[in-house]
Amino acid sequence: MIRYFKWLTLALSLVVLMALVSACGGGTNNSNNTAEAGSGAPANDGQKADKKTYKWFVARGVDGPQAVTVKEIADEFSKTHPEFELVMEGTGDRPSYLQKLRTLIASNEMPAMFDTDSDAYASKLVQEGKLVDMKKVLQDLVKYEDFRPIALQYQQFADGSMYTLPLEFGIEVFWYNIKMFKDLGLETPKTFDEFMKVSETLKKNGITPIAVDGKDKWPVLRYLAYKPFRITGNDFIENVKKGKASFKDPAGMAGIQLVHELGTKGYFQQGFASTDYTAARDLFLAGKTAIYYMGSWETMNFANDKISAEMKDNIGFFRLPMMDGAKTAENDYFINSGIGVAFNQETFDDTMKEFVKFLLEKYPAAYTKKGQFSPFNYALDQAQGMPEIFYKIQDEIAKSGSVFAVPWDTRLDPATNELLGNELIALGLGAHTPDEFAEIMDQAIKENAPKYFK
Repeated sequence: MIRYFKWLTLALSLVVLMALVSACGGGTNNSNNTAEAGSGAPANDGQKADKKTYKWFVARGVDGPQAVTVKEIADEFSKTHPEFELVMEGTGDRPSYLQKLRTLIASNEMPAMFDTDSDAYASKLVQEGKLVDMKKVLQDLVKYEDFRPIALQYQQFADGSMYTLPLEFGIEVFWYNIKMFKDLGLETPKTFDEFMKVSETLKKNGITPIAVDGKDKWPVLRYLAYKPFRITGNDFIENVKKGKASFKDPAGMAGIQLVHELGTKGYFQQGFASTDYTAARDLFLAGKTAIYYMGSWETMNFANDKISAEMKDNIGFFRLPMMDGAKTAENDYFINSGIGVAFNQETFDDTMKEFVKFLLEKYPAAYTKKGQFSPFNYALDQAQGMPEIFYKIQDEIAKSGSVFAVPWDTRLDPATNELLGNELIALGLGAHTPDEFAEIMDQAIKENAPKYFK
């Protein structure tokens, strides 16, 4: 009886213990718990989760060729790494994107991956130890030499460090309507003087010379930078951003005068200040303007079946014009590898490292076959059946120089950069004289630059 009583007591104790464990959620029905990398969520209370979700916050829009290619490769990777899942969120509206990104990071919700330029804000994140050293990653994987040199140089900070991975590569050119030029007996301009004469001739003949995206501001900012780049290379922007040069210097005033003249003479389309990226491109594709400045990433949009018969095979391109005493060569112009991808140091675990390795192996061919130009040393031959304009741009890329213009919005401090975009549109609309604009920007540099540049 004593032995029976002890056995009964033990059995009842086990029943009670099992009930308590079940009530605390310790059963076997939690095998699908997911922790989102970059969200600050713990992985199953410290235990390894079956699947971990990594978020990529995309500035280019999730339907862009870069994002689509990466997602395809991520889905392939997940077949052999079921614990890995890549989800994307993003917007093509750059100002909204930047605002949300900075809100996420300030709230300690930095995504596992996110798009960013190598600008002053990214430099702050590097100083805080939040970003992965991508130069070291590429070197460790023996992939650094596989990239086009400029593709990597574009991503680097002034000290040569690199914390963003390039996913694209492109040259920037002036696309033009061949028929409009031919009908008016116009040659593609080789100098800025010729460029202005071409614009005036187009305007006099009832043709809007240039389509430009003023809403996003950076396309207009390119026009401000053209002449300073020809006169000084990148020296002007690198000095003026710290207050070591002035917008009133000859290089600065040359760029300011160009934007003021293009805008006030009506060489930009009417309402350019509120025209977005797609609308500006569509004006050109509809034959409403003769010229459209944009990167080679638009090449396939100028050769697809959606454009009119009148425009098909009627689009050419010319380089950034020259000027007397230019410091840069004819084949030196804006060349870039686009906004890069940064990786969150906190969530860059072994699985993410394996994914990056897999991505680097698969990306060059997959991306280029979509009609894009890869940051890798990779090209398609004629047998691939791409449109003629694709191969013309590919040849131009091969001829491009080793000096490239840096986008000013990746060099200035954030406060000055935001002001510059707004005031530049006002300059083009004639709300500021060139001298007034130069004074406004010099004052902004004086107030803001010391906080970012020592």
